[in-house]
Amino acid sequence: MYLHPRLLSLALDVRWRIILSAAVGMLAAAAGVARLAVAALVIADVVRGEASFQSLGWPLAGMAGLIAVRAVLQYWQEVMSHHTASIVKVKLRERLYRHSLALGPGHFDASRTGDALMSLAEGVERLEAFFGRYLPQMMVAAAAPLVIFAVMALIDLRTGLIFLAFALFTLVIPNLFHRWTRERSMARRDAYGALGADFLDAVQGLATLKAFGQSGARGELLAERARRLFRATMGVLAANAATGALTILGITGGAAVALGWGAARVADGDLELRALLIVLMLGVEIFRPLRELVQLYHDGMIAMSSAEGIFEIMDSPVAVADPALRPAQGDRDGGRGDRDAVANGQGAADGGRDGVRAEVVFDGVGYAYNRGRRPALRGLSFTLRDGETLGLVGPSGAGKSTVVWLMLRFFDPQEGAIRLGGRDLRDIPLEELRRQISVVTQDTYLFHGTVAENLRFGNPDASQDELEAAARAANAHDFIGHLPDGYETVVGERAVRLS
Repeated sequence: MYLHPRLLSLALDVRWRIILSAAVGMLAAAAGVARLAVAALVIADVVRGEASFQSLGWPLAGMAGLIAVRAVLQYWQEVMSHHTASIVKVKLRERLYRHSLALGPGHFDASRTGDALMSLAEGVERLEAFFGRYLPQMMVAAAAPLVIFAVMALIDLRTGLIFLAFALFTLVIPNLFHRWTRERSMARRDAYGALGADFLDAVQGLATLKAFGQSGARGELLAERARRLFRATMGVLAANAATGALTILGITGGAAVALGWGAARVADGDLELRALLIVLMLGVEIFRPLRELVQLYHDGMIAMSSAEGIFEIMDSPVAVADPALRPAQGDRDGGRGDRDAVANGQGAADGGRDGVRAEVVFDGVGYAYNRGRRPALRGLSFTLRDGETLGLVGPSGAGKSTVVWLMLRFFDPQEGAIRLGGRDLRDIPLEELRRQISVVTQDTYLFHGTVAENLRFGNPDASQDELEAAARAANAHDFIGHLPDGYETVVGERAVRLS
């Protein structure tokens, strides 16, 4: 069986929980082995006519007790495994969220929103199968046959070797189809991401599609995406079915060969009937964890293919480094950064917030999106001082918005430098920098929630009076007051409930 090495690295913090879960699974298997051994003894006594109703009471009670013990252990293992998977998912979501924030909007503007959403949301959720079931069960499937074989060897080594050989065959056979299964799983992930991205586009642009009469054309595109996903899913199921069929062949073949070999030896007097029955019963248990693992193999491969989209995001380089996360400038240059700040006149008296002087300088700034040949900005230089107003005029694509995004450090200039209060923006912590700048974009995004919740993005601790004061300053208070619930009116995603 294949294990994704990077997925395993995510489980390092919870490795002991996974090992404990597998150990509980082994105890459950041991309870099953004990139950089957008792059942074999009971059957042997009944076949030989040596059993009475009174003599069967304790063995049957013991079997019932072992069944109950196994059920409790399996329940414990399930709860522990899924709790462990939840811990991994929560930590992974935190890492992805922090990394997504560090990547900034520039990265996601260059990718399909639906595809990224599939990786960030559903892709992480699919890892539940890998960490909660597939990984612990794989450990049980690798260890249980060896332990059960050791018990078999004490009873009848030759029959035990037959079961062990077929068990190893059953465990190894999925690896022969690994490349096929992996390719099919990756194709399904790509098809699923494409369908999700196009479907999200269709839902968000539903009004436009209906207004221009393109609903049918977009429906045909979605239908083709769905057919592609269907074909990719059938490819995964075909690979999984082939693996499952060979596994069942190994299980049934092992049981049939062991039964025929054992029956011949019993007929020759070379093996006791009781020993044969015990070994055959144990044979049922030796294949149980393998059978359960094969049932999870499909989910495990889907999870591992989904992880590729997650790692693609995690491996994306962060273009904008936050100086707050690296040694301070003074630590690197013996305090020169602090002296420069004083020399540049930085201080609260200069009128800026947090002691930053209100002066913006663009010095020969150049930037081209995706390193293209046609730059959005080339050699841009200007100085904007405290109290001054600057208007940038130009056609769409001239770089007006790029100037603002560069000031907010959504990305850094490829040429020249930008300074705020005499400090290079790259030396100002991002949180401090963005506290100095207020932006009203041409396409303001409103989140699903109330008017007040959206207003508090600017100041989470703002009181109701402060919200109303800000709204009056923006000439929005009267408009908000006429909404059904005023400041508590739910605006909907992207403000769909507002005109």
